[in-house]
Amino acid sequence: MPFKKQGFPAEGEIVLCTVKRIQKTTVFVELDEYPKEGIIHISEIAPGRIRTISDYVREGKKIVCKVLRRNERYGNLDLSLRRVTTGQKLNKLKELKLEEKSEKIIESVAKQLKLDFKKVYSDISSSILKSYETLGMAFQSIAENEELSLSDFGIEKKISAPLDELIRFRLKPQEIISTKNLIMTCQTSDGINSIKKSIKKGIECAKNKDYKIKFSYISAPKYSMTITNPKEGETQAEEVISVIKESIITDKGTFEIEKSKK
Repeated sequence: MPFKKQGFPAEGEIVLCTVKRIQKTTVFVELDEYPKEGIIHISEIAPGRIRTISDYVREGKKIVCKVLRRNERYGNLDLSLRRVTTGQKLNKLKELKLEEKSEKIIESVAKQLKLDFKKVYSDISSSILKSYETLGMAFQSIAENEELSLSDFGIEKKISAPLDELIRFRLKPQEIISTKNLIMTCQTSDGINSIKKSIKKGIECAKNKDYKIKFSYISAPKYSMTITNPKEGETQAEEVISVIKESIITDKGTFEIEKSKK
């Protein structure tokens, strides 16, 4: 990541660091995203009593830390390793993975246009970071919004056009595809037709609302429902299931969703 943010990170910010050296009670690190250094006191390595710091970190290792405060005396940062939650760590790593993808996209287009990669990267980052917290967040927005373009941030057309195209190709949200097995029975004299009617109502509900949901027959009394939608699939599925369930229960039948096998 050639572009580093200027200034100091905010207190409470989650940052990626590289361990530079380890002393008896202190770990010295370099921040990957800022041109700054930080220190982690032994009390901020992990909960409880620590006998040896090297049991938790080693030189050259990448670690995710939380910024506690700016250390005015030494001009660096006091950091914590133990105060980073699993969720914060995963979100940070996900953010950095997106940043790496964004960097590769710029590198590919710069090579295609025979331009200096570092200059193009720096120019784009300087423009983007005025409006977005990270480059990856901006690229993800462009991938999800056809009307948004890098030209909106002042990037010249000859660079923004191929970048927009590649961003949408590589960062397009993946569709969520899942399957639910519906088990329905109806012991009345017209039970088969009741089940067919219930499934038909579910199909009509999905079709009328343009939901990407398909049904298929497995074997009595089991039916498969496949959901395909990048964002709202599960919510839409619950709505369709509610329609089917209400119909079959009204006709004195039974309904359940088969539990997924672990």
